[in-house]
Amino acid sequence: MQRPERLRFSRPPAPRGGEPPRRPRRGWLAVRRRRPPAVPLAAGHDLSRPADPPRRRVPPRQLAVVAAGAVCAALLLVVLRVDSIRQRYRLADALHSEQAMLEQQRRLMVDVRRLRHPLRLAELGRELGLGRAERVIALGDGAATP
Repeated sequence: MQRPERLRFSRPPAPRGGEPPRRPRRGWLAVRRRRPPAVPLAAGHDLSRPADPPRRRVPPRQLAVVAAGAVCAALLLVVLRVDSIRQRYRLADALHSEQAMLEQQRRLMVDVRRLRHPLRLAELGRELGLGRAERVIALGDGAATP
């Protein structure tokens, strides 16, 4: 019986001339098989190749610990995301109230300027029967002058 040719997967073919080396095509998972599929023999084993080393099984307890850690990490990310969303809503509410307060301040400043306008005060004084002052005393802004 003839032995099938063994394929090498270790290196791409050498470049010829000035061509760049071509990469071997792989499936969408990019999983490389270690060896080509064996030709079945009558005995069920291909004795021309050494046996694969036994695969190490991961204990279920270790898998449970890894899964619990992944769940905890996911919950932490969810908590952080929810907190971030709440912070954004609080910030939006604070900006809205700031805008409302600035608008109220602007309206109040307009009101104060209207109330302190000299023509309005002169008209109000005439209505109340007040006359022109004979003597004017200028008061400072409260700072002591030397």
